[in-house]
Amino acid sequence: TCEDCSRMGTKLSEMASSPEGAVFELDYITPVICAAGLEEGVCEDLPSFWSAIAVNLFNAQDGWYAPVNLCERICNDTTISVKTPPCEQCMNILKFSTMDMATKSQQDRVISLFMERNFCSEQYNQISLEVCTERLKTVIPLALDTLAYTAPFWTDGFCRRDMECIE
Repeated sequence: TCEDCSRMGTKLSEMASSPEGAVFELDYITPVICAAGLEEGVCEDLPSFWSAIAVNLFNAQDGWYAPVNLCERICNDTTISVKTPPCEQCMNILKFSTMDMATKSQQDRVISLFMERNFCSEQYNQISLEVCTERLKTVIPLALDTLAYTAPFWTDGFCRRDMECIE
């Protein structure tokens, strides 16, 4: 149901934007970003930079997995009426949304949102505005490409353990 999807989106948003969630994400993205040959300081600053990005990227109001984004189709489809999400449906919703991170149009949209919301001047001002802006343009696509391919490693466990999906 819309309510189940919204509960799933809220729970996942809270997890992904938490300090623990940022550490989980960093385990995947750090090797890729640090191997990309970016300017000096990127790897050293990545934990704090990514943590600030994750809080915004995965926020429960309008972030990647927020119900308003994750559940739009389900909430507009009145024919779906299952109380607890079937495991396959839960995993498919999350895999599709997560794999969508690898699309250039979505990456460009995310970068634009961070710019519009003054991320570099208001939420992460530990480096110059110019350096932060350039890092957003390089780190976000690399990170989202990497995170897109993590879906098979965590969606099953999340749906079964955290959402108590049914077979």
